[in-house]
Amino acid sequence: MARGTSPITRVLRRGLWRVAGLGVAAGLLLLGLGSATQPAQASTGGTVTYAEQPGAAPSYIFPLQGPDYFNYQDIGQFSNLLYLPLYSFGDKGEPVLNKSLSLAAPPVLSDNNTVATINLKHWVWSNGQPVDAADVIFWMNLLSAATDPNAPVVSSSSSAPGPAYGGAVPGGFPENVVSYQATGTYTVVFKMNASYNATWLLFNELSQITPIPQASWDELSAAGPIGDYDASAEARTSLPGAAPLSYVPSNPGTATSGALGVAQFLNVQSQTLSTYTTNPLWKVVDGPFRLTGYTTDGFVKMVPNPSYSGSPKPSIAAFEELPFTSEAAEFDALRSGSLTIGYLPPEDTSQKASLERSDHYSYSPWNIAGINYIAYNFTNPKTGPILSQLYFRQALQYLIDQPQYIKKFLGDVGTVENGPVPAYPTNSPYLSPLLAHGQIYPFDPAKAVALLKAHGWTVKPGGASTCTKPGSGSGECGAGVKRGQQASFSLLYGSGSAALTGIVDTMQSTMKLKSGIDLNVRAVPLSQVSAVTYNGCTPSTPCNNWDLTIASTYASWTFEPDYLPTGEEPFETGSGSNLSDYSNTTNDANILATNTAPTQSAEIHALFTYENFLARQLPRGWMPDIPAQLTLYKSDLKGLVPQNPFQQLNPQFYVLKG
Repeated sequence: MARGTSPITRVLRRGLWRVAGLGVAAGLLLLGLGSATQPAQASTGGTVTYAEQPGAAPSYIFPLQGPDYFNYQDIGQFSNLLYLPLYSFGDKGEPVLNKSLSLAAPPVLSDNNTVATINLKHWVWSNGQPVDAADVIFWMNLLSAATDPNAPVVSSSSSAPGPAYGGAVPGGFPENVVSYQATGTYTVVFKMNASYNATWLLFNELSQITPIPQASWDELSAAGPIGDYDASAEARTSLPGAAPLSYVPSNPGTATSGALGVAQFLNVQSQTLSTYTTNPLWKVVDGPFRLTGYTTDGFVKMVPNPSYSGSPKPSIAAFEELPFTSEAAEFDALRSGSLTIGYLPPEDTSQKASLERSDHYSYSPWNIAGINYIAYNFTNPKTGPILSQLYFRQALQYLIDQPQYIKKFLGDVGTVENGPVPAYPTNSPYLSPLLAHGQIYPFDPAKAVALLKAHGWTVKPGGASTCTKPGSGSGECGAGVKRGQQASFSLLYGSGSAALTGIVDTMQSTMKLKSGIDLNVRAVPLSQVSAVTYNGCTPSTPCNNWDLTIASTYASWTFEPDYLPTGEEPFETGSGSNLSDYSNTTNDANILATNTAPTQSAEIHALFTYENFLARQLPRGWMPDIPAQLTLYKSDLKGLVPQNPFQQLNPQFYVLKG
């Protein structure tokens, strides 16, 4: 995608709202436009308790997350309940735009899909101020500053400068926005640098915007006044091709001023977890709930926001998210009947009927639009050159026995993952015939050994395979692989799951016994896996503290807020969420083609081309695609199912009928 600059415009608050339909409706037929599920409401009150996954406690409240906080627990299951995105997705279990939960009407596209006009609804913040165009501009200004490649790093935080942004893609949002301007109190106009596919523009670009309260948050320090700091000259981004701007704080050694300074201030405030329930910033919300309880181990308590503008209004008195150190501990709580919403560990699926019968639980697998994989660190100076060889990644994939893992460890629930697009549902319009047909690299240790031998390795099953023919020519190990280097890798994986431990142990044994590939495995909390993997590795700043990681048994990547599985965030060169730093020019071009396809049929063709290529290239090691969890919930709870396909929680729909 080409790059552009983003002029900033401040708007006077208040004004009139006009309703607008979608100018290019045909582009959205692929995923459809939904409306909110409307369960029968009754003010029954009661507290609904929800079990968090082991090590997956929310820990970042500001809705502009850096790469290390760009995950489902911090977005879809925490900040989105307090701060609504401009557009919400998922309705009745379908991956569609949810018009009723969105803060704005669908965008009006014009000028050959280069201009998007957005009209906000008349919703309000909990302090009575309107959610208006100034709040959209505020978020965009902070986003532009936080993703500016020329901004200085002024903090030791892994998210500096500002909060950075996990959804940043070079040449993508917000760099492909030529301008964004408030043309009325409730109207914002975006001008793009090219003509983009209508579905992609809504589902993967405008979907990322979360309006935030400019009149309450636009400050540089907790003791300072609220102002228009984000709209200062220093707020403009200095993107490639634009004149560089100078970021000079008014007092050397203090926080930067302008939009970057505001972003840094809010980032620091968000990292002070102990003040989440007392900090005045976080008391101003527009979501269905407000935060009243939080502990650093992950306990969350929310109660209804009485000023919530949406419908339905929350019926329950409180919603609590409970942390667990292991699936076994969660299962004990489930069996005690103390959880309203929990999950069945895959190894305990045989006890489902008993829990349904004796403890009055209902069962619903939570199927999501996500993919699961082993992440490879291509930047590691020692092992990166090995992992960069396609033949070696093919050999690793031939040693991953997905059908066995599903049958033996995952309760026979799941689908073999074959590429970068979710394998579930199997009739998905986004799944190419090649990927739907079967595995490209099915379990076959003999093929793995043959590949290694054909590329200069002396294979010692049960021992240590060694590169004995270094070099980049035919029959040699490949560029950067040294003579005598052994096929030995560290593998970090999320603790707390007996199923994942069983999978990793089996994989370790298979690779060692069949091919002489040695995995040194270690289980750590999921948050630590994320911290190690999302730590800014690049070819110029390589990381040598990890080789391979597996987050969990469920999706390592959920398509949120990039709801169309076109791959720019997890797989495009330079993306903030491209955790392996995978880079391939053909893949980048294929992704761009999915973004700019002029018609629905052209989009599907481009998507199939992208996924077929990447499935063969193996930027990750594909792992089984299983439900996010095997949900068990109290039978007197209504409004939970069907569950959101993007792993988001919507407790405003919950009703306790007991």
